[in-house]
Formats: sequence, structure tokens, C-alpha cells
Amino acid sequence: MPPRQDAQDTSRTPERPIIDLREVCCGLVPAILNELAAVQDDEVDVLLRAGMETEIISGFGSGGQWQLCFQPSFGHGLARFTRRKANADIKVRLDTLDY
Repeated sequence: MPPRQDAQDTSRTPERPIIDLREVCCGLVPAILNELAAVQDDEVDVLLRAGMETEIISGFGSGGQWQLCFQPSFGHGLARFTRRKANADIKVRLDTLDY
């Protein structure tokens, strides 16, 4: 008989880090920037309140070191940030001072 697989297998790691900011409604873009500054991975998912896509697109749509796309989700927004490859010719500054 094969070994039993528990429903909560904690030995597996997620494909990418998940940052849960569903409770943040004011200062969301600076909160995301703060979290992204600490991330070492090249891709991270951010959970948001439902309907916050417009605010996020206006905050991150102009460039920066992260590319943004929204993923289908249920009950909340899910923004996937993918780190862009470093390009020495392009200097883009996007930080909390811009807000």
C-alpha cells in the first residue's frame, strides 16, 4: 500500500511568494512597493481587495523594475509582479517618494 498523502502537505513550497494586502485600502501602492523591495524572487503574487485594479494600474503602468498583470481570482484581486531584466540604458525611478 502506498504511503498516505495528507491533505496539508507542508513540504512543498509555492511556485512564487504570496503577499496578502487584502486588508489595505489606503496607501496600497506604497505598501506594495515596500513589500516588493524585500522580495528576492523574480515573480510574486499580491492579493488585493476586489476592485482595486484601476488604482494598481495607475500606480505601476508607467514602468519600473516590475511588470504587472492581473490573474483571474475569486473574491479578491490577484496581481502578479514579474521582475524586468536589468537594462543599463534605461533609468526608471519608481518609489514611495513619487506618491
